[in-house]
Amino acid sequence: MRKILTSLSSALFLIILSVNANAGGSIGISGMVMEIDGSGSETVDNSNKNTGGTSSESVSVGSIFFETEKTNGWVLGMDLIPGSAEFVSSSKTQTNVTAADGTTESKTQKVSGDIENHFTIYLEKDIYEGVYLKLGGQSVDIISTENIGTGSQYPDTTLYGYTVGAGYRYDLDNMFIKLEYTYQDYDSIKLSATNTTNFVEGDIDAHTGKIAIGYKF
Repeated sequence: MRKILTSLSSALFLIILSVNANAGGSIGISGMVMEIDGSGSETVDNSNKNTGGTSSESVSVGSIFFETEKTNGWVLGMDLIPGSAEFVSSSKTQTNVTAADGTTESKTQKVSGDIENHFTIYLEKDIYEGVYLKLGGQSVDIISTENIGTGSQYPDTTLYGYTVGAGYRYDLDNMFIKLEYTYQDYDSIKLSATNTTNFVEGDIDAHTGKIAIGYKF
């Protein structure tokens, strides 16, 4: 999947550069704070559910982006957060159901995971003197690093979702600055353990504040 996403990113980059090529485009960097909220549960032997609860984690990350020249107030862009960041890490001792017959045992549950290769393609539309609305689609790799008391081991996965938001853009001669807020909603997660019949279900969304600096070429 990561190879596919890398190829897709390269193709979209070429598309962005070719759209309205005579008018140029822009490249830039951004810094952001993401407040990531998650919830989940584990089902043992397809019958008994252990509630995992909810978690909220703030992460600071950077990104690179490419955009087309603004045309009739419209901008097409792509944004990539390279590397990885831990988005959840919590540990607690609780009584878990460990077998289909309802057998319970007190164990420590460590739930943790990283996000990698967060990729977004988006459209922006001016609505009033530098103020714009934003809509886009995204994908992100979820790297599982948990230590579950029931003994289950879960694979990595890729999530898809959408982003909506608004921002303000201030244009200089050959540069611009953007301040932006967005909300990200990702698909629900359902993963089967690689060593048991157990499975987990979860949901993730995020609120992001961003400052970006771009160079127009």
